[in-house]
Amino acid sequence: MKRHANDPPFDPTKAKLVAPPAPKYQHWDLGNIFSQFDTDGDGLLNFNEFQRAFRALGLKKRSGEKADIDEAMFKSFDKNGDGVVSLAELDAGLKPKTRAVIEEKLNNGWVFDKKRWDASVARHSTWNMSKVFKQFDFDGDGCLDLGELQRAFRALGLTSKTTGKKMVVDQATFDSFDTNKDGKISLEEFNTNLHAKTRKKIEDKLNAGWKFDPEKWAASLARHQRWDMSKVFKQFDSDHDGFLDMREFMRAFRALGLKKRSGGKLEGDAEMFNSFDTNGDGFVSLAEFEQNLYPSTRKKIEELLDAGWKFEPEKWEASMKRHANDPPFDPTKAKLK
Repeated sequence: MKRHANDPPFDPTKAKLVAPPAPKYQHWDLGNIFSQFDTDGDGLLNFNEFQRAFRALGLKKRSGEKADIDEAMFKSFDKNGDGVVSLAELDAGLKPKTRAVIEEKLNNGWVFDKKRWDASVARHSTWNMSKVFKQFDFDGDGCLDLGELQRAFRALGLTSKTTGKKMVVDQATFDSFDTNKDGKISLEEFNTNLHAKTRKKIEDKLNAGWKFDPEKWAASLARHQRWDMSKVFKQFDSDHDGFLDMREFMRAFRALGLKKRSGGKLEGDAEMFNSFDTNGDGFVSLAEFEQNLYPSTRKKIEELLDAGWKFEPEKWEASMKRHANDPPFDPTKAKLK
């Protein structure tokens, strides 16, 4: 106070604000960075977009080598396992050290170079699997059934590396895609469960100029016509509860008039019913019906439909009336002891 005793009176108008020192690093909006690498603008990064993003940023390992993204690292970000990384997943999975390196790059003047990025996309052309998927989704329901998946692999002409023969899609292969066991494969299931080697084979085909041929596809459909089993199922679902009980199941097989190899009628008995009722609740759902229908039995039903068989409501009603006084259906008695 003694040193400043003779200072002039304080004048507020002449007071100067002193700006705080600038932070060493600016914190960047991760969303803006993310959107630059989101080539197709779907709000998600697939494996290849993710790889190219890390290459474009020029991130390095401690050894000084480029940090390459492998499938294991990609999966460490893809927490919900849907085959793509969202902004939230990237934000949650980015380690502080990696985040700091990215921010340091940006603070040092790194700028997204669209021309170089587009050139990289062209060099490492990753095809939009949703477009490929939709071409083979004949009925446009957003899913592939077994027949559609089988024809898709045939149309693409994929071959086995070990045998050189055409890749065959059997029920086990189909089931490996159909993770929710509803008898159909969604785009998400297709994307998530498509093996990296198979994906590469498809992309190699597309890069080599393969194109979807609607005429050939239509011809294939005609040769391997598949009927919508859900419509057949619903016709026999008398009470419209979405299930077939033992009685409805047995009447359905009688109405179809399917034959055994021996020539006798194929009857739906308790043992056969149980083979369809996989969850053991005493009823067969549409999903259970489609999943457990033997290819040979499905073929017989399709041959009947091809030959002009149609559901006859009058005959079905008459059958129901004949059995109207039967004792109430007891699911527990439909089970074999």
